[in-house]
Amino acid sequence: MELVKIQAYKYQELDDKAKENYIHTMWDMPFDYENEDEHGNSIIKYEYFGDWELSEQIDFCECNEYLFDKYGNPIHHLIEQGE
Repeated sequence: MELVKIQAYKYQELDDKAKENYIHTMWDMPFDYENEDEHGNSIIKYEYFGDWELSEQIDFCECNEYLFDKYGNPIHHLIEQGE
């Protein structure tokens, strides 16, 4: 196994183009939630990462410990914690 070093960035550290790349990726993964219509019926609604305010996007990425390369590609799944 080869060990490589890569620079990892938090969402708020990305430039605008890198943030746009990640937002584009997230359009395929809406967040669904249940709500009621005016008649009390349960309906499913969707929220999209790209529609959120910047502070909400940052909070989401921090809570989930997401890290990115300089292009906005997620890399947190590549990181192994040392023993």
